[in-house]
Amino acid sequence: MKKILYAILIAGFFAILGSTMSKSPTLPLYAQSLGLSRGEIGIVAAASTITGIFMNFASGLLSDIYGRKKLLKISGFVFFSAPLLYFFANNAIALALVRAYYGIATAIFVPVSLALISDLYSEKKGTFMGILSSATLVGRAIAPLLAGSLIYFAGFWIVFILCSFFGFTTFAITFMLPEAEGELEKFEFSFSSTLFLLGLLDAAVYMAYQSIETFLPLFYFLEDKAWLSGLILAIEISLMAIVKPYAGYLSDKIGRIKPIIVGMGMVSLAMLIFALSNSLSLIIGGAVLFSLGASVSEASTKPLATEISKLRGTALGFLESIKDIGQALGPILVGFLGFRFGFAFVGIFGMVILGIFMLMFKGMKIEG
Repeated sequence: MKKILYAILIAGFFAILGSTMSKSPTLPLYAQSLGLSRGEIGIVAAASTITGIFMNFASGLLSDIYGRKKLLKISGFVFFSAPLLYFFANNAIALALVRAYYGIATAIFVPVSLALISDLYSEKKGTFMGILSSATLVGRAIAPLLAGSLIYFAGFWIVFILCSFFGFTTFAITFMLPEAEGELEKFEFSFSSTLFLLGLLDAAVYMAYQSIETFLPLFYFLEDKAWLSGLILAIEISLMAIVKPYAGYLSDKIGRIKPIIVGMGMVSLAMLIFALSNSLSLIIGGAVLFSLGASVSEASTKPLATEISKLRGTALGFLESIKDIGQALGPILVGFLGFRFGFAFVGIFGMVILGIFMLMFKGMKIEG
């Protein structure tokens, strides 16, 4: 069982390392080299997220029917093949199609790998889901520096080849995973307001995360200090990678409800700090508070979803789809409303959803 867990963690690390390298900072630079306008670059960048909104739910459901291993093999093949298609993309439409295809890989891998962990390690699912999330966060943190350095010294081609190699590694590992047969004989899914609420909690977290990532370098006291905003974002990701396994362990020990309440409270407060910030120290404090809160909350929402629904893959895929919508909307809202009102809106949205969650789960005990 330990070997299986290590295989999932290694696959997750290389999958997200490769997919993030192909995107940050590679995608906008490559698109610019092709002569794409900023508007076209924005559309291309959104293509994979849009794919995820629809594919997360579908892949989770399909894994409940056909089994986890089959879906993870498909994901691995896309991770392997998608980077090579960059060589044939020479205009906005072609590049958007490549990104949409690439988005299928992550949209399958994330919910299905989490569902497989829930299948195999029911007593420690919170802990091991947290460790998997940390493994992917490490890959996400390393990717921009590695890709940027390779582009500077050798060009885009080496990045695409290396991303494909990492994808092939993921693809090969999927053949080592156990057969986890599906439990359903046909499509059957009824709308669950409880799962939808959990999805909104994750959506609020990722509205905040993507808003911070997008607009942090544009705060007036960070202008012309790209290295400092990059350092703050690196600290944020590092904290999440460190805290998530411990938060998952805590969730397994004391249940899911209390960590979600505490974590979402911290996320909402962090957004209000960003809205009112007028100094670097407040920004750093808000980023640290957000990292801790997001880790604690997300380490419990996903295990709780697998305990609410017997269709674990479907439940996790549903959460990921709602989360992706929030992630896409966050920068749009902050961009149109402005920093003060935009970040405040995200914080208040999180508080409202948390309030509804507390009312719905009042007195309800769901232990890990």
